[in-house]
Amino acid sequence: MTKAKSILFIEDEEELLTSITRLLLDNGYKVDAVVDAERALQLLRHSTPDLILADIKLPGIDGFDFFQQIKKENRFKSVPVIFITAFNNVKAMMYAKEIGVNEYITKPFEFEYLIGRIRAFLA
Repeated sequence: MTKAKSILFIEDEEELLTSITRLLLDNGYKVDAVVDAERALQLLRHSTPDLILADIKLPGIDGFDFFQQIKKENRFKSVPVIFITAFNNVKAMMYAKEIGVNEYITKPFEFEYLIGRIRAFLA
């Protein structure tokens, strides 16, 4: 039996945090769900997830700054990062791609699409 892939999920909107966490668990993933980047950074001191799913607009450190902080460490360089965000503008999307974010999904989105993208990155 293969070990469940782990996902770190950072989302400050409680309803979305709950629904996507449930979706990920129902699809067989191990999930650490947190509401801000500071908590995520604390978790990352002790673990390396297989994928990171993060909102951009977060209290304190935003998703862009969080991404740039973790990518300074070698152990996170190969960890795919998917942004899910309400920022549906080309500048933010282009900036995310420039700094190396793997995927940029705008809200609202279909859960099936999100799971499909996650599966593709974890394959």
